[in-house]
Amino acid sequence: MVRKTPTLRDISSCLERLETLLSRFAESGEVTTRPVVDGSGGRVRSRADSDIQIQVRSGANVNASEKQHPFDRPPNKSTWEILLNNSDDEPLLQDEPTGLETAPSPRVNTTAHHRLPTQPSACAPLDRDSEPLGFYPDTQLALRLWDVYVKSVDPVLKILHIPTVQSAVVVTILDPGSAQPSTLALTFAIYYAAVTALCHDDSDEPVDLPCEKPVLLKRYQTALDRFLVTPDLMNRPEVAGLQALAIYVTCLRAHELGRRVWVLNGLAIRLSQSIGLHRDGTSLNLSPFETEMRLRLWWHLCVLDSRAPEDQGFPPTVDLTNQELRLPLNVNDDQIYPDMKNLPAESDGWTEMSFFLIQTKSCRVIHPVLDHQQQHSVDVLLDIREKRKMIQDPGQYLSAKYGIPPRSGTSTDLQRIATQHVTTACRKMEFVLQLREEICMRKKNEVQDDATPDVLKLSFKLACDALESSYVLLKDGLAWRFKWFFNMYTQWYALAYVLRCLRSSPCGFEADRGWASVEALFPRGTNLQGHDEHGHGRIWKFLKLLRHQAWSLRQHAQQLSTATTDHRAQPSSNGRYFTSQIFQEAETPQPGADQGTSILPEWGYEFVANPDERFASSLNLLMPEIPFLPDWNAVINGQ
Repeated sequence: MVRKTPTLRDISSCLERLETLLSRFAESGEVTTRPVVDGSGGRVRSRADSDIQIQVRSGANVNASEKQHPFDRPPNKSTWEILLNNSDDEPLLQDEPTGLETAPSPRVNTTAHHRLPTQPSACAPLDRDSEPLGFYPDTQLALRLWDVYVKSVDPVLKILHIPTVQSAVVVTILDPGSAQPSTLALTFAIYYAAVTALCHDDSDEPVDLPCEKPVLLKRYQTALDRFLVTPDLMNRPEVAGLQALAIYVTCLRAHELGRRVWVLNGLAIRLSQSIGLHRDGTSLNLSPFETEMRLRLWWHLCVLDSRAPEDQGFPPTVDLTNQELRLPLNVNDDQIYPDMKNLPAESDGWTEMSFFLIQTKSCRVIHPVLDHQQQHSVDVLLDIREKRKMIQDPGQYLSAKYGIPPRSGTSTDLQRIATQHVTTACRKMEFVLQLREEICMRKKNEVQDDATPDVLKLSFKLACDALESSYVLLKDGLAWRFKWFFNMYTQWYALAYVLRCLRSSPCGFEADRGWASVEALFPRGTNLQGHDEHGHGRIWKFLKLLRHQAWSLRQHAQQLSTATTDHRAQPSSNGRYFTSQIFQEAETPQPGADQGTSILPEWGYEFVANPDERFASSLNLLMPEIPFLPDWNAVINGQ
């Protein structure tokens, strides 16, 4: 018999009541808890909120741990600097002192002066020498951020079991000094994810924050630096710590475009493999519940890794088509619990896990479709036709498997979002396959110079289709709550190809459509100024160069042309280019002061853009460090 557990609505209501209760205690004394801990590694057992025992006493001291916690040692460099600098690898790989090697995972050393910081100190200047608990949010803020995570992160990042984690999170919020390091890391990752979601949230439900969002992000990132990559996690990884790392890496992609995200995801994959996360938990004599949680985490890491070819130009680290490891069950959180003896029957319709599973299965379809190993087969065109069949009519599959009604039917927002997400993925695959076909036909016909303008080719139309489909998930309305998530899925192949075509054909109606797509989706609001000098940073720099060249050629052609200007679009007063007739459902978003991307004329100082010059077209010449996959070579060089 399935034990009933709180629903997300119950959890949200409980959080509101708990926040009101704790706000009354905030000024009266210290809040401590007595969490229920099992005997297997000190993990907090899932209990209902009413089972959490709260004690409020004035001036109380919490017993400090007798053993020194690894975070009590003075820090050296940032953890990520240690990871990304070979010269600093040795301190990371050194073992802990002997006294800590055989001891159980100690709790954070806590005394009375390590209380939760009050709201004013939450924005104090960062100090890497300070105690990481000094970065912990106050009780009210922590509860608000947890509520944001449940509403705006968990539905599209389903690696946690909310009813179980709810208990551990509340216990940690009430007394972070007594929490395990892995649990503290998980809560900081949750807060980091919540603020990330708020950075892209334009809703009418503002959350009161003690300081600016970038300040909070930096503080929580600093704490994660201290908690995540330690000898404990390196030598004895725990699922909670790996969940924290996975959440952090996922949300980091919403802020950065550099190779660091790819490196950290590889670290998470290796640590997960070290504890057998890539194997079926039943073969390791694990409980059904723990097996299910491990599957969620592992397949999420695989989905993140699937972006490596397009984001970084490298093949994936893991095999997405692995048929030996099953996917998580299509069930709601209230259908599973830690003490269960058997897994429930999988649901046929929509559940809280459906979006996660749709995304995972889409990646498993994309991987063989975009697999470049068969591009040199005997009959490439036959291979392309067979792959096109794999992506036909995704709506029928979604309706049969997950009960998502057709567009004319009534569906929830998340169901519509999932359908649009799959549609965008299919359109990207159609574009890549069409580009491969055009290249193959050109080689077979031994035609060196195709007189057809690039913007009139079917591949250009399909690339614009992919960009416009992606824009639907970023405009205000449908996926506003999850805009942070879809902001990470930039269509780099389509974006680069459209820019390449616009450089050769800068004017005309088709070019207008291409420019509208580019300007609607060119990444904004991310840490573009701080991109690294390798990997994705160079891809991004190349795209900026392509964009500037295409725009310069367009302006030059317009100055020389005496033709009619019926379809000609002019840059707006602030320098951006827009065409109102392309997007019928919504206007192209006007750039705001906080969107983070410089307007086009401001990029002029970076390049010497003479329209009469013949620009280099080789991606490899501009970025020689990266071993590009064939699809990048096809997009940029047409080979």
